Amino acid sequence: MKIRILSRKSDLAVIQAYEFGEYLKFKFPKVEIDYLKRSTSGDNDLTTPLSEMPMEGVFTNDLRNELINNNCDLIIHSWKDLPLDVGNQTEVAITLDRADPRDLFFIKKNSVKKINEDNSISIFSSSPRRQYNLESFVKNYLPFKIENIKFEDIRGNILTRFKKFLDENVDGFVVAKAAIDRLLKADKNHFPDLRNNLFSYISECLWSVIPLSVNPSSPGQGALAVEIRSVDTDLKKLLYEINNEADYENVILERKELQKYGGGCHQKIGVSFLNTHFGKLKYSKGENENGAAFYEKTIYKNNNLSSAKAKSFDEIFPAELSDYNFFNRVEIENSNKKLSELKDKCIWISRQSALPKNTKINLSNIIWVSGLETWKNIAKRGIWVNGSSDGLGEDIETNIQCLTQNEWIKLTHLDAPISKIKKVIFTYKLEKNNISYNLENKKYFYWMSSSAFKYALSKYPNIRDKFHFCGPGNTYNEIKNILGKDSKNLFIELSYNDWKSNILSSTK
Repeated sequence: MKIRILSRKSDLAVIQAYEFGEYLKFKFPKVEIDYLKRSTSGDNDLTTPLSEMPMEGVFTNDLRNELINNNCDLIIHSWKDLPLDVGNQTEVAITLDRADPRDLFFIKKNSVKKINEDNSISIFSSSPRRQYNLESFVKNYLPFKIENIKFEDIRGNILTRFKKFLDENVDGFVVAKAAIDRLLKADKNHFPDLRNNLFSYISECLWSVIPLSVNPSSPGQGALAVEIRSVDTDLKKLLYEINNEADYENVILERKELQKYGGGCHQKIGVSFLNTHFGKLKYSKGENENGAAFYEKTIYKNNNLSSAKAKSFDEIFPAELSDYNFFNRVEIENSNKKLSELKDKCIWISRQSALPKNTKINLSNIIWVSGLETWKNIAKRGIWVNGSSDGLGEDIETNIQCLTQNEWIKLTHLDAPISKIKKVIFTYKLEKNNISYNLENKKYFYWMSSSAFKYALSKYPNIRDKFHFCGPGNTYNEIKNILGKDSKNLFIELSYNDWKSNILSSTK
């Protein structure tokens, strides 16, 4: 059986076609493959900003005509390029495992001084979604005081855009992380110099992976769409054996969400669905057609759902975050010196207090933080942060292997339980405070650390049988181990505020 695979002519499009073709050959060794390439109207017009192009499908419609006319058997697209309606002659049959849906943000190292002096930054991005989301990201999560942001349009393939960014008087550049990852993993036989060229460009920059909670993706970003003729039922049946149903479902959900607002790349709308061990997360952010802002970060489908509701405010702990004061955190002597000597590491920071004050971090290190508040506070100290687990815990993959092979090391407290990152530096210890609240009559608890749970349990053993909530990371794993068979009353919430709102909803 021979299958003719069509894609656009760009390096990235061809790499995506090869990615699909190689996987198809791995699953079905007897299949023969012909790779075909074609330019589209979107490729030929490199001057008009994407947001000003007259219609959807400028990167896909020309290819679809080739498919309809039987000049190929299937097309490999980036899902995010496809219009919401592809017509009835063709259909997107499947998708493969989705690549990282997040965006990468680059700043030239030689722009840092100018940014600090001018309190302003210029950024290459043609996407209304990225421009809308980056406004707050740049002002809150970078180690600069930025008052003015200027966005400039840019077109062309990834390497062309990257080189233009480095050559021109622009400070920043935003691009899909999946695109960079795929280019860095490209087959050296087909693209001998691509990886080295791209790494040389990246070495001139600082980079951050922008969290989905701050910057939800373009619907389908990172996923490959396999489009076939609707009448090719045998081919569809063959392809379905390699379909990633969970990722396909997420892309469809994202596109339906976009459709609610009219669809199209002209809109300031991002939406991402993410599968986790505890369910499906939904992030959406943007403006509707009337210019009204919306934002949503929620557990869309919860595998760990509690129907428990408090009858009164007095049943919950903590009622306010200020009530949660179990420990003082005391810096461990010489930890500052150990950190200043680290080079070429990926440093995981679980909370801002894990990084001692006045620590000098060597710029060869990658800094990764547990959540957004830690990111903000670390950035205020003048430290560049490369990314975050977005409050989802250490078990969530960072997916930065293409960008760095640095060894991981975690900063934590002296009595921290063993976790995924085995190599640690103890930077502080916990000194117990007296628990100033009587917890015996509380029924619903939210825990921000397993240490706090263990301490409270030692003082009030009867709380073991109550309802317990926490985030989805190490705290959840450790409390679950402590509770053992009693963990049926342990549930996940994304944040304290979410928990408080949900647990008190019946009292309002």
